[in-house]
Amino acid sequence: MRLVTLMLLFGLVPLFGLGQNKIEGKIVDELGFPVYLASVELSGTDIVTHTDYEGFFMLTSEKSFHWKINITSKGYKPESFFVLDGGNAGNIVLEFDAEMKELLQGTSSADY
Repeated sequence: MRLVTLMLLFGLVPLFGLGQNKIEGKIVDELGFPVYLASVELSGTDIVTHTDYEGFFMLTSEKSFHWKINITSKGYKPESFFVLDGGNAGNIVLEFDAEMKELLQGTSSADY
């Protein structure tokens, strides 16, 4: 009897994840460095997450795919990215905004 119960439970486990669609990715800057605390928003919803120290994020939603995600972070130009299917989005590169570029150009190794 226990064996039958366990088999039924393990058979139902995959069904619990059917309502969730998930995407993972990494946000990096033009130099390849991870962007910490970038905001990643699923467009048209209130679903928002933030990147960790290594630039990784994960979004889950019951909404089916063909998502548009909006990415923002201070010092970078906002970016929109279309997700046609779940899985891994890979590296998404954010460009520096004008203020950050000016700041970076004004800094040289002679200043240290």
